[in-house]
Amino acid sequence: MTLLETVEQTCKRLAPGGWQSLMQAHGLDLLAVPLDVELLRPLAIDRTLPGFEDFSMAGLRAIEPGEPSRSLLFHALASPRVSVDGTGQPLQLFPSPAEIETLLDLVYGIRPPTLDELRQKARGAPLAVAVFAGEYRCAADTVHGEHADLCFSRTGIARVGTAAARYDARLRSHLPWVDDDAYGIRVMPVRYGAYVAVQLKGDAERFGPLDFQEDIDDDLDFWVPLHKLFEGPECIAGLELTLRLDNHQVNEKLRHIHLRHVGTGWQEPEISQPPFIISEGLAHWATPADRGPGLLLPQVRPRLVEPALLDGQPLTFQMPAGTAGMVHGRHKVNEDGSIEDLNDREGVAELVNRGGYRALHYHDGTADGWVRAHCSPLNTLMPSVAAYSVIGPPDFFPLCTQRGLLKWASNEPALSAPDIWHARLETLSNIRYCANLALKDQPFSPDDRGVTAIVSQLRNSAAPPSAPLPPNCARPTSLPDGAAGVFAPGWETGWIRQRMPDDTWVHILAGYELASPFTEDIRICAALGSFWPGTAPDSAQTFEPRETLHSIIPLTDRETGLDAVAWDHQQRPQLIQDQGRTFVRYRAYEYSDYTQVALDNCFSLQQTGPVDQQAYQNRVLSMYRVYNALDAGQDDGARNRWPVLSFETLRRPDPELELAERQAGTALDGWVHRYRMYRRGGVSNPAGDFKRRDVEVLEQASVFVSAAAMLLKTDGAPWRLVLEPL
Repeated sequence: MTLLETVEQTCKRLAPGGWQSLMQAHGLDLLAVPLDVELLRPLAIDRTLPGFEDFSMAGLRAIEPGEPSRSLLFHALASPRVSVDGTGQPLQLFPSPAEIETLLDLVYGIRPPTLDELRQKARGAPLAVAVFAGEYRCAADTVHGEHADLCFSRTGIARVGTAAARYDARLRSHLPWVDDDAYGIRVMPVRYGAYVAVQLKGDAERFGPLDFQEDIDDDLDFWVPLHKLFEGPECIAGLELTLRLDNHQVNEKLRHIHLRHVGTGWQEPEISQPPFIISEGLAHWATPADRGPGLLLPQVRPRLVEPALLDGQPLTFQMPAGTAGMVHGRHKVNEDGSIEDLNDREGVAELVNRGGYRALHYHDGTADGWVRAHCSPLNTLMPSVAAYSVIGPPDFFPLCTQRGLLKWASNEPALSAPDIWHARLETLSNIRYCANLALKDQPFSPDDRGVTAIVSQLRNSAAPPSAPLPPNCARPTSLPDGAAGVFAPGWETGWIRQRMPDDTWVHILAGYELASPFTEDIRICAALGSFWPGTAPDSAQTFEPRETLHSIIPLTDRETGLDAVAWDHQQRPQLIQDQGRTFVRYRAYEYSDYTQVALDNCFSLQQTGPVDQQAYQNRVLSMYRVYNALDAGQDDGARNRWPVLSFETLRRPDPELELAERQAGTALDGWVHRYRMYRRGGVSNPAGDFKRRDVEVLEQASVFVSAAAMLLKTDGAPWRLVLEPL
């Protein structure tokens, strides 16, 4: 069956589900015969219809050969904003991923170029068969920001999970939570595709990369897609192509523990073999029939973390000293073979830091590796360039991206500076490091520093911008602008500084630099007030105040386990009375064990998963303003003296809010947050319970926050207005 015949079937299937009337509003007949003539003729496109506001102003046809962003039918099928018909009624049918991919092939194959024409388009620059992770995005998240477009990166971010992938056809996206299972976390896949690509220096006008970095990107080489590759005679005129995508993934975090530390009981050659190195069973290609080709799926696992086994027996090691929380070592193996949970011992943090005992090893399904294409006969005519594949931990805020937060924080006038988190906000797409140089059949070069960049297809001229740009559609991304940067050490990937044979030093991305298992990273980063904004929740309010840490993005009471499942299965702090004094009783951070949470299958996305970018930003900004209202300013120590006791997003009617508005003589419009804060005194251990910490309450404050104003009430005082409009 030809591409056109397959697309004809798609059109016939979708037409009665509202698509025929929708496309007729643009002058396109999905049931026309012959369809190819209909697809190529000029149309009268109505960009006032919902979902088409950000369709390229240069688009004139249902298919513009070789130009997906200018192809109306591709935009309609691929854009998550196209969800209603021409009358505003919800569409009853949606395209499958395979149907969208086939239509994309037809965009490139309806008038297939010759190889010479592609060479002419490259203007003498090097060509290669290159693999990219790709997404069709709304205008605001594209490289140029002018209209909806395909975005490409040679780094793809998949994520581990305990449940099978779920595709939401309306959003044209996979979603990570499980509706009927609070503890289910779905694997998140990545779509890879092979392209004839051209190597060019960075060019902000022609292809990017996204967030172009002056004096850096204009001197670096980037691979830029020219023409999508697919099997058969319709891709490149005069050639019959065969195409295969290969992938290699590896988790060698256990091996590197024993390379970094001496006296662990393991050394070469054992540590270069399973289970110290895992390269099987990490990911596989989805069946193309319904999901389309090139979808890499992480392996579904019973638990996010599992015991490491050697010859069917639990793998043990001598716990090294001073691992800085990067290695789980809380399950001690006694001489009689019994397992002792060191969390039941007083001073567990010091015991683990001191090491010197045998402990159980655990592994996870995270990995890094490569995806590369074998395309005959092109591989004999040009080199093959691989993509860097990352299989990362779950993202607990999948609808938020690092880049979105960075743009917002950099432009929000109410913030004194964008660096309001405990760590500098970074996005992996802006990192210019090379990919892991220690991978099997090494396909990467130390000079290839643009591997995580996001680029567009090569453009000869800018199109007029769509105006005004519509809001984004909240959905997860598998591209690296939704991933964290790489310092301290990272969330999806870490980095090393490696000395090369010519005595130069290069920065290299490497999955093995992360904690083992990844839950050790989650524990640390969450407790550091969302050290990785946009991925790690902020558990600073869950544990006793420590040093100068304070909440940055408050978690709602439900997200921390009030009348719902806590995201991390930790106990909420409680107000208690003791001899006429008020305390907040915490489960001590020292005794939190997120690896055990994963072993018990008790992580949850049910509450945090649906939080979108706007709601996240509202929380960060309102928390920032609450500290100002409490005269804590921007001083970390002063903020640390005002911990969060409770945080809620209110729904009216609410009697306390109504009372506060009457007393303050004003009404709060729009969204409203309620905070309960307290000024803290000393920290003590309750008698007989070394796992608890009691923090004395010196003063309590309640705050209602809206976009326009705040209402504040402290002990014994009426509600009053705090004027701080945005």
